[in-house]
Amino acid sequence: MRIKRKLRVGRLSVITLKSGAMNAIETPRLAFPIRQDGPLKFRQFLRLVRENTLATYPPEAFDEDIIAGRLLWRRRFIINEPRGIRHVLLDNAANYRKSELTRRLLEPGLGRGLLTSEGETWRRHRRIMAPAFDRRSIESYAPVITAVAHDLLEKWDALPERSEIDVGAAMMHTTLHIISRAMFSANSDEIVDVVERGVGRYQMAVRPSLLDLLGFPAWIANLFSRRHGSAAAFDEFDQAVDELIESRARGSALGSAHGPSHASAGSPASGPGAPAKDLLARLVAARDAETGGGMTSQEVRDEVVTIFMAGHETTAQALTWTWYLLSLHPSVEARLDEELRTVLDGRTPQYGDIANLRYTRMAIEETMRLYPPAHTMAREPIAVDYVLGQRISPGAIVLIAPWLLHRKASLWPDPHRFDPDRFKTEPPRFCYIPFGAGQRICIGAAFAMTEAILILATIAQRYRFNLKPGHPIEPQGLITLRPRYGMPMTLERRRR
Repeated sequence: MRIKRKLRVGRLSVITLKSGAMNAIETPRLAFPIRQDGPLKFRQFLRLVRENTLATYPPEAFDEDIIAGRLLWRRRFIINEPRGIRHVLLDNAANYRKSELTRRLLEPGLGRGLLTSEGETWRRHRRIMAPAFDRRSIESYAPVITAVAHDLLEKWDALPERSEIDVGAAMMHTTLHIISRAMFSANSDEIVDVVERGVGRYQMAVRPSLLDLLGFPAWIANLFSRRHGSAAAFDEFDQAVDELIESRARGSALGSAHGPSHASAGSPASGPGAPAKDLLARLVAARDAETGGGMTSQEVRDEVVTIFMAGHETTAQALTWTWYLLSLHPSVEARLDEELRTVLDGRTPQYGDIANLRYTRMAIEETMRLYPPAHTMAREPIAVDYVLGQRISPGAIVLIAPWLLHRKASLWPDPHRFDPDRFKTEPPRFCYIPFGAGQRICIGAAFAMTEAILILATIAQRYRFNLKPGHPIEPQGLITLRPRYGMPMTLERRRR
């Protein structure tokens, strides 16, 4: 085990602001998970791994290449070096599958979508879904993204000056509406509340137990688990999606009877009685180019709920942390505002503007370095392997944590500082992996970046945000990285 340098993160893990605390020197202490100094006792580790995975990592973990340890009799490795990560996620990816713990926590609600499936099932689904996330499709979603962002602005415009809002909740609701409209077209508004209730209940239900962490069979772990209601969290959603899938299947049959349709993705087909051509309709109608087969209703359902979970919350969290960091760094916020005035001059951004919104993109990329929504990835080896000189046997837990990698001092100078200029040039491969890496890199990565840039550009032209004084901000690593106590901020209308 090699330690390059220990970072003195210290005890101060929650940042609180008092009125007038900001000054010209922009070196604020950024929010960090609460963790006691020194090694964790076994009981403390178990509590933290359920409440906040990030708090289990000691300060020195940021600069280690590989951390080998045990959870009682089970070996556990954290790979935190680009060559080792490349080996696990790309070079020898066939020897690594999603961990049993990941599947155990996610499958009851998500089913066997791209996040949880393996082997030929995963490859077939990936081929079928890829066209829905190509450049042409993503460009067609841009008007949906900006329309939903404008709906939010209209609500805020009606509020009194300097009203307080929870930015995290607002971003979640906004990205959920975007996914809903792209997925369900005219049906989106009816299903948003259903999804929000289901996702909220599911996040609270899926917590690992000691038996899960030790690799006990699922049927034993479930006897003592409190997550029995995790699958039921989506019952209401499943009923709504089943009806929509049947509707799209009928529409697909109607469209086939009248010849091919050239309606763009994400928008309804025109004409009375024309079948909907939203993403759900495309998934129902899609066929594998290699086999000619499509997906069953259950498979479509699993991919729909996976896209909802991975597609709306991760972008919402990235934006929430972006607003947080901008509020602490006025000079960065000023440069962002200057770019938006120069490129857009007050108009609604379009897909073609994204190439010119370079600093906007850099601010989001730097945010995802410091606060990666997908903070940890878990794998299990199928056969014995060697990574960075360590022997890794089947049954071991292999973790890759962007939370650690993105703050490693040997890769990122002054790693705990918010500096979008780091991304003037593309970082080396496997040093920056907010969307994963290798063959299983997130299929929606381009969509997520497009969505985040357009939302940030639309909102930041009209409003800036200030953190609520004295409110504690703590990053909490659950399924995604979220602010534990919310992100209350005051709205400040820009004066042009």
